[in-house]
Amino acid sequence: MTEKVILAALGHVRQDAAVSPALRPGWRDLPPPLRDRITHLLGARVIAARHQGDSGILPGAQFHVQTTKGDSFVKALGTEQSGPLNVLRQEIALAPLLPDEAPHPELLWSIDEVLPTVGTWVAVGYGMRADLRPIDQSWPEGDVAALVRTVRSIGEIEAPDHALFLPEEKVFPTNSWEVLADTLPAGLAKHSPWLIHRLEGLAEIASHAPDAITGKSLQHGTLRVQNVLLPVVPGGKPLVSDWIRGAAGAPYLDLVAMLLHVRTNDGPPPEATLRRYGLPPGTEPDAVTCWIAVLAGHYVKSSMEPPPTDMPELRSYQHRLARVAVSWLQTRLGF
Repeated sequence: MTEKVILAALGHVRQDAAVSPALRPGWRDLPPPLRDRITHLLGARVIAARHQGDSGILPGAQFHVQTTKGDSFVKALGTEQSGPLNVLRQEIALAPLLPDEAPHPELLWSIDEVLPTVGTWVAVGYGMRADLRPIDQSWPEGDVAALVRTVRSIGEIEAPDHALFLPEEKVFPTNSWEVLADTLPAGLAKHSPWLIHRLEGLAEIASHAPDAITGKSLQHGTLRVQNVLLPVVPGGKPLVSDWIRGAAGAPYLDLVAMLLHVRTNDGPPPEATLRRYGLPPGTEPDAVTCWIAVLAGHYVKSSMEPPPTDMPELRSYQHRLARVAVSWLQTRLGF
C-alpha cells in the first residue's frame, strides 16, 4: 500500500484532532473471539483496561491494558472501517522499520485475521513503560523545552531507505491555496478577512514547497501533544506514539507542525518558542515560512470539507489549527 493511499485514508492529516474516547469501544465491547485472541497474545488475564486521556487519530478500540503480567497498549479495528484498517496495517508494517534511536514504542505482537463470526480484525500490542507521563498542558517551561528536544531529535535521524518512507514533498498536498484561489469557497468568510485578497500570493509562497521541505530526515507526520510522553525522571527517554505513516523530509517539519498544535492547545506562541529554542542547524527562514503557508492552506481547505462520520469534531479542530497557522503566517510575513 502506497503512502498516497494512507494519506487519502487520513485526509492528508498531519496533526489533526483525535477521536474522542467516548466514541471508542471499551474492552468489553470487543467481540468475544477478538478478546480471546488478544488475551492469548498478551499471555495473561486482563485485569483492567482504560482509554488514554486522548486516544489517538485512528478510530476503533485503543486502550491501556493492565494484565497479571504487566501493561500494554492495544489498538484494534474491524472490517467496517476499511480505510483506517489499512492505516493500522501500515503502522504495524512501519514499526519494525523505525530506527532504534527513534522514540517509538516496542511492538509486541500483531494480528490480521478473519475471526469466527466477526470478520476481519487487525490489532496490535505495544509495550507500555511505567516511567512516562503526559505533557502538562499548563505548559511549564520544562515541558515545552522537553517537547522541543524530543521532536527535534526525530529530525536528527535519517529516514530508512525503504519504500514506505517516501519523500514528504511528493505526498503532502502543497497546492491548497491554489485550489482555494480557483474555487473561492463560501466558507472562506469564516476565516480571517486577511486571506481573501492574498490567496494567489499565498499560493506563490507555497509553490516553493518542493524545495523547502525536501530532505532525508525521519518524519513522524502526525504529531500532536498527546503523542508525546515525557520521562518522569529527568534524563530518561521520551516516547512518541502513533507512527502511522513514514516519510523523509527536512528536519524542521515535525517541529513546526507540532508548535501549531501546541498553540491550538493553549500553549505558547510558536514564533516565541522558535526564538527561544531555535531551529535545526542550516534551516532557512524562508523555508520555514513556506512550510507554515503550506500547513495553513491545508488546514483552511480541510476545515471546510464534510466531517468524517467517525471523527465529527475533526473539522472544528482543523479550523482552530487554521486560525493559528494563518496568524503565525501573518507574523512571519510582517503584514
